[in-house]
Amino acid sequence: MIQQPTPSYNFTVTRAHNVPAQTKLHTATLPSILIDFTAMTLCDLMPARPVTRRRSLPELVFFVQKITHLAQINARTLLVALIYLQRAKSNLPKRAAGGDDTNHRMFLGALLLASKFLKNSAWTTTTNTLSNRRIYEICGGLFSLEDVCQLERAFLKLIQYNCWVDDQTLNNFVQLHRADFSL
Repeated sequence: MIQQPTPSYNFTVTRAHNVPAQTKLHTATLPSILIDFTAMTLCDLMPARPVTRRRSLPELVFFVQKITHLAQINARTLLVALIYLQRAKSNLPKRAAGGDDTNHRMFLGALLLASKFLKNSAWTTTTNTLSNRRIYEICGGLFSLEDVCQLERAFLKLIQYNCWVDDQTLNNFVQLHRADFSL
């Protein structure tokens, strides 16, 4: 049996290489207003310390769009991640300042935990749950696997292990931001 080559992803390319068009999954993309809101939420978390950039980081909107697209994230998972980011912001010290990659890390931590939280819930409509290894692969070397594991632990600690999100919490969040979402 001939083994098919594993698709490789380039972070600047949106499609997998070596995958025939008829076998690609058709997933609905998230609305751009939700992507933009997520990036703005991340920018408002904390100011970055002036640091000399050691590496090139993708723009935050581009990063959010690529990660959500490649990971096939649905709107519910992203909304739960946004709730986690809101919880994280409320637990940050008043004068907290992050590095140049802090917002990227916060996004990955929130998204990873949201996906894992929703894995066994009635809200899950897909079997595609993010794992630490999958985040590492999607990031294409931007963060090591150890970095991904560490940022997950740090984010859990920051939100004080408060991962529970029920229907009412989700509905309240959407109602609070309905103008931001153009609803």
